[in-house]
Amino acid sequence: MTDDGWSPRSLAEARERIDAIDGDILALLHDRARVVGHVGRLKRESGGAGAASAFRPAREMAMLRSLHARTRDPLAFATVLAVWREIVSGFTAAQVPLAVETVAGTASLARDTFGAQAVLTVAPSPGDCLTAMGRHPGTVALLPADGMDWDAVADSGGRVVAAAPFAGGRIDAWCIARADPEPSGDDVTLALTADGTLRHIPGFDADTGGDTALGIYPAPLQTA
Repeated sequence: MTDDGWSPRSLAEARERIDAIDGDILALLHDRARVVGHVGRLKRESGGAGAASAFRPAREMAMLRSLHARTRDPLAFATVLAVWREIVSGFTAAQVPLAVETVAGTASLARDTFGAQAVLTVAPSPGDCLTAMGRHPGTVALLPADGMDWDAVADSGGRVVAAAPFAGGRIDAWCIARADPEPSGDDVTLALTADGTLRHIPGFDADTGGDTALGIYPAPLQTA
């Protein structure tokens, strides 16, 4: 609801308008829940991509970019991002619980990335995270970017599917999963050279030139 010419005559009138808007937001959330329920049913019936996976980083990044493009001042995008994250987290949990394995140093980032409804486990080491990911289908391991053991990732059968945080100018952690990547519209292929150098190659499933492909991740949103 937009009405740039509206001006309340009293504090009570302004608060009444806020209450009405809150009611509209709640009604829209109920509508979204109903649609999400149909999405879950269609996934199960088709058995296709995402039928068993609760984490869809390409879809989430596409939605996030659209929201960022439509956010107007004075509404800070950080607020939109925080609210959107919890909406996605809650509706995802209603379909398939999302299990996330991480370590103490990235536990806060994991909660910010996956939301309050994700089932978060803080493991003793990155290796333990990868082991849990391998044992339990659909589990995502969020591991610190510094000191990543790429041989262990390869041995686990996992691949990079996203970078964290989703928005910002740096990559602090990698999301590893045993899942096929999906295009988000702005993607990066991650590869490892023989001397251990990471290559970030623009494009979905880009040519690595013989270097070891580690996965594909949606490019994080640049908000600055």
